[in-house]
Amino acid sequence: MRVVIIGAGPAGLTVAERLRRYRGDTDIVMLASEPGSPYAPPAMADHFLTGRTDTLFWKGKDILDRLGVELCSGVTVCAVRPITKEVVIESADDVGQTAISYDRLVIASGSSLYAPIKGCDPDRVCNFKSLAAASDLVARARRGEVRRAVVVGAGFIGVEVALLLAELGLSVTMLEKADRVMPGVLDAETADIVLGHLQRRGIGVRLETSALAFTGDRQATRVELEKGTVPGQMFVAATGLRPNVQFLRHADMDATGFDIGWGVRVDDHLRTNIQDVYAAGDVAETHDRMTGKRYVHAIFPNAVAQGDVVARNLADTDTLYQGAESMNSLNHLGLPIMVAGERHGEEELRWRSGDTLRKIFLTNNRIVGFRLSGDIRGAGVYRALMLRGDVVTAYRKHLLDPRSLVWYGM
Repeated sequence: MRVVIIGAGPAGLTVAERLRRYRGDTDIVMLASEPGSPYAPPAMADHFLTGRTDTLFWKGKDILDRLGVELCSGVTVCAVRPITKEVVIESADDVGQTAISYDRLVIASGSSLYAPIKGCDPDRVCNFKSLAAASDLVARARRGEVRRAVVVGAGFIGVEVALLLAELGLSVTMLEKADRVMPGVLDAETADIVLGHLQRRGIGVRLETSALAFTGDRQATRVELEKGTVPGQMFVAATGLRPNVQFLRHADMDATGFDIGWGVRVDDHLRTNIQDVYAAGDVAETHDRMTGKRYVHAIFPNAVAQGDVVARNLADTDTLYQGAESMNSLNHLGLPIMVAGERHGEEELRWRSGDTLRKIFLTNNRIVGFRLSGDIRGAGVYRALMLRGDVVTAYRKHLLDPRSLVWYGM
């Protein structure tokens, strides 16, 4: 069996590694847009701050050689042809297009920066989406080419980039159109704690501020707002991510085509609607384990879990995907933050002392989400209770005290 994997990120690499374990005789081909070894994007900031490579290249730089995977790097996937079972690629050396055949295909093409702002192109504005782009950004800062940076977007990536640039000695301003930092995952109270820590690091944060356009000659020198402008020497777009599905819209296939929403829609086995084609990672639109709602869950643990399920099904073990989790952590703030599940519920349990905050959201006496700041002990217990859907009525008085959670035996 010949399996072609589009993408060398956490999902694609996990498929290759686990498939080699579950069905060792598989012929595996990996198509990667970036050169070099597969890496873990969440570890990039830590890598640039500490110089560590073990977490960045989380499986080792030689992992593909050890697995016996044929790597085609620096290529662009142009189209998928399900009728003839081919993937059409184009390489950077301009030798034209090449068709690669497959028996089964895995789409793990990840996501790209989504920035609906005029003038936002790679030659004028930086991003932190790839190792090459991030390395260039950090190198410019370390060479002293820039002193003032503007980060547009205060989600998880934006906050990580702002903290990194501040640590490198730059004056940093963040712009966020919402009324809080990390608006996609934080409630207002937890967001205020994070905001305070950013400001104490010397990072300026302007909320409810929309960026309309990056302007300047060769490189951006300012960002235009609804009212006024913000000057800078480096601009970083961190406004969101969009699944890489564009090459699927040009596929030569039956009239139905791939079922694409925001990402590639998959079933409980992570199969697309096209025979012998699977999807995993930031490109896959899956169901939420708690709510059942379908959307793209673009975080590292979900990509790895999905990669394993795809590998098992490629090895014909008939494995169901249990669903994605909404869980994130922020570690570079000097204050640990852990968030999971919903941002609200029918009832809220709350305890706070300074910047140490515990919030647990309940619906029908079951945990549907939690937010921890400063002290993240008990996160594993909360997660287990939430995923199992346990009724917590009998012991709810213990939930806000991490010292009491040991009685639960976890």
